[in-house]
This record gives sequence, C-alpha cells and structure tokens, in this order.
Amino acid sequence: MTPIPSTLQNRSMRGRVAMVTGANGGMGRVIASDLARLGAGVVLVVRSADQGEALKREITQATGNLEVDFLVTDLSDQASIRQMVTAFHQRHTQLHVLVNNAGIHLQDRQLSRDNLEMHLAVNHLAPFLLTTLLLDTLKRNAPTRIVNVSSQAMADTRPVPFLGQPQPAVLDLNDLQSERNFKPVLAYGRSKLALVMCGYVFARRLQGSGVTVNALHPGIAATDIVADVAPPPARPFLGIIKRFLLTPEQGAASTVRLASDPELEHVTGKYFVRVTEQRSPESSYDLALQEQLWSASASLVGLP
Repeated sequence: MTPIPSTLQNRSMRGRVAMVTGANGGMGRVIASDLARLGAGVVLVVRSADQGEALKREITQATGNLEVDFLVTDLSDQASIRQMVTAFHQRHTQLHVLVNNAGIHLQDRQLSRDNLEMHLAVNHLAPFLLTTLLLDTLKRNAPTRIVNVSSQAMADTRPVPFLGQPQPAVLDLNDLQSERNFKPVLAYGRSKLALVMCGYVFARRLQGSGVTVNALHPGIAATDIVADVAPPPARPFLGIIKRFLLTPEQGAASTVRLASDPELEHVTGKYFVRVTEQRSPESSYDLALQEQLWSASASLVGLP
C-alpha cells in the first residue's frame, strides 16, 4: 500500500464521494488514487469496462480503499453521458466532489456523434452537461465542490519550448465550433476558456447552496496530451521535452488540493494556476458574454 504523500497529510475525505472524469488518463489516475488515499469513495469515469476494471484494481491495491467504482461513458456523446448519470444515481446516493478532468486535443477538426466540434464537445459541453445533471445531488450533499481542470492555453501567449507560439483564445459565439477558423491549439484553448466562463456562471448561480465551483491550470505535465498538442516537428524530441515538464503526480496535486483542502471549503468562482489564485483572461469576466455562452451551451446540450 502506497503511503499518503506529505502534501495530503492531515486531510481526510472519509465518508465523502468523488467522481473523476478522464480517470484513466495520466493525471486522472493520480487524482483518483490520491482522493482514495484520503478515504473518499471514488467513482472513475472511463471509456471502457476493461480500463475501469484495471484501474479499480490498481487503485484498490495501492490504497487499500475498497470504495472504488467505475462508470463507462463516451464524453463526446451526450446520450452516453445521460446514461452514465442514470447509472450513477442507481448505484450511489451521495456525491461531494466532481472533478471535470477529462480533455482532448486533436490535430484535425472532427465532429462528435452529436455533430459538434470535438474540442467543444468534450472539453466544455461534456462537463457543462454532466455538472448540470448532477447538481441536485451535489446540492443535497452540500458542502460539495466542483473542480474544472482548464489550461493556460486559453490565455497564454508566451512561447512554449519546442511546442511553438500559442495564440490567445478569443471566444467567438458566432464560431463556437471553429467552422470558419480551425487551428488545433486555438480550438483547444477556446473550449477551455468556455469551461472557465460557464464555471463562473455556475458559481454565481450556486451562491448560498454550499456548492463551490473553481477552475485551475494544473501546470504542463508529462501526460499523453503533450504528445497530442505537440506539432509534428517536435514529436521526435518528446522524450527530452517531458523531462522538463511536471510529473503527473505534480500536475495532479493542485487539483486534489481544490477537491480536498478544508481551507478552500468556502472559496468559489476562482481560477488557480497550480496552487496560486490568479485572474483568467479578462474577456472571461464579461458577464454578458458569460450568459450568452451559457445559453448557447444549454441549447447545444438540449437543456432549458
């Protein structure tokens, strides 16, 4: 059994239940494992039963926590998300932490089963729909937390070594699906910006409910998404590049902190870069744009 890391000591999540999307990814499996070490019951959201069984066994053996469950869903498919939430409610009555960790980066423009651009579908609309469907359960079990894993790709104009010069994501409500202007990093950044902006609306609407909503950039960790983001000329050097990035454990630590630190129980509507509270892009604080994005998102997922 792996001991609790020093950064997690003096915290306990016994009696609490956490759901982690993208649990089979590099950071997702660490987030789920750390929450299990803290005593939480953990629901792993994975893409296949084989992945779920293997990860459940891995976490149980590593932590000694027997309260590990998994649910299979395709986060690019809204019907699949709704089916997963139904299955969750059939098996669980409690939920205290929702970690929207799953994310994708694609080099080509692709459409989901719902005919939506894939970055938008998985990185924003999936957590938007999932959060909305789980809100009643989160409210009933308050104090509870929603943690949205975003990325500085939505704002950062500084060059990343070997990965090129990113562009700041600017949300265009008339081109949410990047039909007119598709660039991989820009589409990814826009989807993460949308996630943060709707998170601010959730936080505002949930004031006084005991449900907090925060977002973070966990740092650039050496996970599979780095390979997805890297342009072809950089890929032969990925082994070298990853040596200079955070480990998945280091990247996961800030997410686990937002999910478990007692000092953050009442903090909501904030954005963090690793463990430091910072401002997200100035455009993300435009209240009118937030509400317009919320309405557009609700329409795209078939909610009122």
